[in-house]
Amino acid sequence: MWLTVYFLVWPAISLVVLMVLLVTLWRDIRAARKRGEAMI
Repeated sequence: MWLTVYFLVWPAISLVVLMVLLVTLWRDIRAARKRGEAMI
């Protein structure tokens, strides 16, 4: 039972984590462009 729930839920959790990372990266890139700085 718990293994089934785990296999169904982990893709959703992974997707949320990935979205948070991408949104944060996007905001950092926008802020750097606004200031005229390079990300690297």
